[in-house]
Amino acid sequence: MLYESIRPQLKSGDLVLFSGTAPVSRLIQLFTAGPWSHVGVIVRLKEFDDAVMLWESTTLTDVPDGEFGRPIRGVQLVPLSLRLSNYDGDVAIRQLARPITSGQRHALAALRHRLARRPYEREKLQLLRAALDGLGKPNREDLSSVFCSELVAEAYQAMGLLPEPPEGLPSNEYTPMDFSEARSERLALRRRQRLGPERAVEYAAVRC
Repeated sequence: MLYESIRPQLKSGDLVLFSGTAPVSRLIQLFTAGPWSHVGVIVRLKEFDDAVMLWESTTLTDVPDGEFGRPIRGVQLVPLSLRLSNYDGDVAIRQLARPITSGQRHALAALRHRLARRPYEREKLQLLRAALDGLGKPNREDLSSVFCSELVAEAYQAMGLLPEPPEGLPSNEYTPMDFSEARSERLALRRRQRLGPERAVEYAAVRC
């Protein structure tokens, strides 16, 4: 579907999955055995005229951060429309069944403030270890630098939608594929929430 048609339905907490074509994206797809190489979470901000923003951690620097006004390598908040218009690859959206609560919005905002401008993951083996469960040492949680699915898992844990350690996995044990429809059994959300099916999206000119 066109982004323009789904935009009014998008809400904070919905997920955006990306299937890139760059060599590093292909490598992630290989090791995680699936099409998705990147994931981010939607944030709707009334202070930005109800803009639909994408909170993500990426090495891409082709879209200025919405809060700092310049490109940032790592954790960034960008207009979703600009990310889609610049992205070379397939994109799908998974929506939460119901809107997040006021408390969850505050928890997400607090986490955004805490992780603002955090660099992209320096230890590249973390994502590989997350993909290869049972092989080598498990990841220990470390938010000094963050990869994309780690950021999304941390957001869902902050909102109480995923269990935190020791009951649940560390946020850096999640890969982009863990947020896909194909791995729904790995992502049993709490608080009566669930994620809907993957809906393929193509960009059309629209305000962010």
